[in-house]
Amino acid sequence: MKWRQVFPWLFFALLLTIPCASSSQSRDPAKIRKVAILPFLIHSQENLDYLREGIYDILSSRITVEGKITVVERSIVERALYEEKPMRLDETVAKNIGMRAGADYIVLGSLTKIGDYISLDARLISITEEKPPLTAYTQHKGIEDVMLKIGDFAQDIGYKILGRRAVAGRPTEPRHPYIVKPKREIGRTSPEGIAFKKSQTFNFEIKGLDIGDVDGDKKNEIVIMDRNNLYVFKYDGERLSLLQKIEAGSHHNFLTLDVVDVNRNGYAEVIVTSVVEDDLRSLILEYEEGKLKKITEKEGWYFRVLEHPKEGPILMGQKMGSEGIFVGPIYKFIWAKKSFEKGPKMDFPKGTNIFGFTLADIRQSGKPEILLLDEKFNQLKILSQDGKELWRSRERYGGTNNYYETSKKKADAFRPTDSPPWRVYIPSRILVRDLYGDGVKQVIMNKNYSSWGTFERLRTFDSGEIQCLVWEEDGLVSEWKTKELKGYISDYQLRDADNDGEEELVVALINYSESNILGSKGNSQILFFKLF
Repeated sequence: MKWRQVFPWLFFALLLTIPCASSSQSRDPAKIRKVAILPFLIHSQENLDYLREGIYDILSSRITVEGKITVVERSIVERALYEEKPMRLDETVAKNIGMRAGADYIVLGSLTKIGDYISLDARLISITEEKPPLTAYTQHKGIEDVMLKIGDFAQDIGYKILGRRAVAGRPTEPRHPYIVKPKREIGRTSPEGIAFKKSQTFNFEIKGLDIGDVDGDKKNEIVIMDRNNLYVFKYDGERLSLLQKIEAGSHHNFLTLDVVDVNRNGYAEVIVTSVVEDDLRSLILEYEEGKLKKITEKEGWYFRVLEHPKEGPILMGQKMGSEGIFVGPIYKFIWAKKSFEKGPKMDFPKGTNIFGFTLADIRQSGKPEILLLDEKFNQLKILSQDGKELWRSRERYGGTNNYYETSKKKADAFRPTDSPPWRVYIPSRILVRDLYGDGVKQVIMNKNYSSWGTFERLRTFDSGEIQCLVWEEDGLVSEWKTKELKGYISDYQLRDADNDGEEELVVALINYSESNILGSKGNSQILFFKLF
């Protein structure tokens, strides 16, 4: 049957089966948001105007929420497009057209057909508020899945604008048998789940892990690091395939890894904080001419990417002081044509360290607060932007065995000539997500356990779990957690690792035998959890 004949029935089915966004959860009940929809660009040797029309019909019907969201009349958008007379259609031009049309948001995108395959690339851009774009990308053989993606994208637009996922709500149980509710019996699992997937075993210890679109193909890669090497993998849902290995040299001690498109050029940068002997030698890599190349190296900065609640990902930097530890203010780094350069000082309380903190409105107070790990006790704290402590956990989180040594700082208990190198431990990352699309943020943290205990110069962990925390009344409480995993959780991330459109919890786990837990190196695996 011809697609032209199938399409009307497919479109009608979409209208019937995709649930409408509820109008009951608006952040500002009195305001009606206006959305302008630009005609999608079509790249094909065939005449696919009927698809453009179908996309518009699906978007306009699914976005509209009575009394909350309205779609700007098509004739007004076309007139604004005519008045703008753009040579090309990018985000800046789209915003200008949206302002002409009196819209709060604007939707633009393209459809490309090569052979039997059709790809969709769509974006929602906020015009009147500072919000990161909402994007949708998919590629399929035939149009059914592409048009379903359009329906999902339209629904996500409603969630994005209204600020919560009104229909789906919170699932009563995770579907995964290795995800358990703390208030329920540990080990009681959902019958619908399947066990987590494991990667092949690596004969080295994974120190860091992150996920991003490294090569610009709109599909994520998994990047891991050991002490001084980087590995870039493709993951097909079953096995990791190595694309590239980057060797930095045995003198490096890699500490942290971020894989994020900070400069917004379509390629995720690979950002590594590294120490060589007693100095910082950090590096940044980007994909050029078919492989990752260093665009910054031997940098004397600790680097970390902050997922800013308003600005999106920001590259931060902090200096090493005379005692070999973090010192001074944290700076925002700015992309300047070919490299990142130090920008303005960021407004954090004095003494804030670049690792083990983030910004988020955890308590639903209406403004971002600082969430950080206490250096001494590994307790989770919430601070106001001026540094006032608002809450502190009783339990410990974020413990790692990731450290470097410096001879610049001396322990008080030793004479300077006898003092061993000072160990500086790097806390784990803090992830904040709105997992259910309801405007309530969750905090995802690791919790490693030691049967030996931890000491100032010796940390050993033989099991761990990932916990999801949510604010309830007067504190963060555990909403769910993974089952306790045998081994040491060295890093973790929550992103779409297998490019199926759903985020997975991805965990790097180091395994030790009982005979070598106090000394020899272990091996590693990556675990993939489907949360819901």
